[in-house]
Amino acid sequence: MRTDPRATAAVTGTPPHRTPRRRRKSLLLAGVAATTSLAALGTWNASASPEKPGQESAGSSGIRSPRAQAAQWEADPARGTKVFEGVETKPGEISVVDDPAGRHGRTYKLHTSGEKTDPDERVRVETRGHRTPDGERLRFQEGDTVHVGWRSLWDPLPTAGKNWVALWQLKDYGSGAATPPLSLRARGNGTVDLEYSDPDLKTTELWNTGLKTGHWYDFVVGLTISSDPDKGKVEFWVNGEKQQLKGANSFKGATLRADWVTDKWGVYRSDGVKGPATAYLNSAKVGGSYDDVAP
Repeated sequence: MRTDPRATAAVTGTPPHRTPRRRRKSLLLAGVAATTSLAALGTWNASASPEKPGQESAGSSGIRSPRAQAAQWEADPARGTKVFEGVETKPGEISVVDDPAGRHGRTYKLHTSGEKTDPDERVRVETRGHRTPDGERLRFQEGDTVHVGWRSLWDPLPTAGKNWVALWQLKDYGSGAATPPLSLRARGNGTVDLEYSDPDLKTTELWNTGLKTGHWYDFVVGLTISSDPDKGKVEFWVNGEKQQLKGANSFKGATLRADWVTDKWGVYRSDGVKGPATAYLNSAKVGGSYDDVAP
């Protein structure tokens, strides 16, 4: 994996060297086979974590912690929303459509009318978590090293003033859950930033750049999951280029403050933003390395 110490917040550039597609497919199949073997041996955590009110139950399905260094999950449009642990549409709908730009095939479309149906709820249309083809829930826990990759396009995406729109979140669940440790947020000044929240809910902007609607962006977030701020770590790539986070190649901070974390894609916004919004999601993956998940 190439890291470029001169990388800036630019969102264009030549992607780093990547494993050829044919070999990546072989690695993915090998990872699936290895995971199946581990499950058969009983080496993954099959004890169910407590559900929050309103979340769907997995029944007898287990929970897997992504420790294997291989691709563990992929949002296959052929499986529809079954690839996610849950969806949150307040109000909104999630469907599978052709890429509106005509480049990347079948794509998830997350759309909200923007009209609040509950005065006490913020507008959101989001996916939550990951569910493998065998029904297991993939969750990130203390000590896990994981990479999350995806491709996003937003159109329309209204913003306003000092308000925010969350486009991706690393969200914690269980005892101690609070503000998401990481959020990718669009702002009213035409920018998008990666924001970190520490256990005391103090926020820090790690990275930012201009945001253009109707344009595909490739993202990869590398995470070391830990409640210890000296062990938790964040890395970030945009369009194949590694980004500087507060002037460094990575950022150290507590990435866990509850029982587990998972991630969410879509549109979730403060009340000052009005109007319909649509987020498109393509090539979402979870794995052990950059090459496993890069779009």
